[in-house]
Amino acid sequence: MVDRREMLARLNAQTVRFDVGQGGGAPSLTTSDIAAALGMVPAGLGREVMEAVYLPDGAIRHRGKLAEAVLAIVRPEFTRRARALAEAEDDLSFSKEMVSLSRRSMSDAQRRILRDREAAVERARAQAWPKNTYQHLSRMVDAVVLELASGNRCEECRGAGVIEDKGCAGCRCTGIEPLPDMRRAAAIGCHRSDYPKRWKDVFEWLLAEMNQSGEIASRQFSRAMSNHDGGPQARAA
Repeated sequence: MVDRREMLARLNAQTVRFDVGQGGGAPSLTTSDIAAALGMVPAGLGREVMEAVYLPDGAIRHRGKLAEAVLAIVRPEFTRRARALAEAEDDLSFSKEMVSLSRRSMSDAQRRILRDREAAVERARAQAWPKNTYQHLSRMVDAVVLELASGNRCEECRGAGVIEDKGCAGCRCTGIEPLPDMRRAAAIGCHRSDYPKRWKDVFEWLLAEMNQSGEIASRQFSRAMSNHDGGPQARAA
């Protein structure tokens, strides 16, 4: 099946005409048709991702919009993870203080509570993102766009990131065939030993979110294109 997003390339600066040599039959879509269909896609992350991947000449003029859209989803997720860590640490401190105030030897129940609180802190710390995440976002977004542009969709989930409503283990819900950690580390400008410890979860979360948003925009664009090329929706009208 032809990916209609590839038609966006016609809106880039061209030295070749796409509307000649097509033979008989129905007239081919014009750049005006494609631009009009793109205009029907709601503004937001999905549209910005789709343009960055398939219409780079146009997207580069308003790259700031992509950055803003990414920040809009990263900030609440960053805050949620940081808050979870802070709350886990607070719970642990509270439990330790309660044990200290009791002025008795620690009971088995208190030991279990402290172990549970310490385990919760370790889990929250492992899931929290680095404090300098925002400073690395620009390079991560560039790397994500390059991976999406490569077209290396996960074969197990066909790029959806899910299989029967469950996250795809093959691509870790990103929808993209995983690249070696070393290549992703180089793409975002961090040391290869630092990537799996600090940046892998951030990058894969961002890749999954941008891919999913781009796929939603793709479906919206495809429906809009159907209204211009005589597809089922146009005929129904």
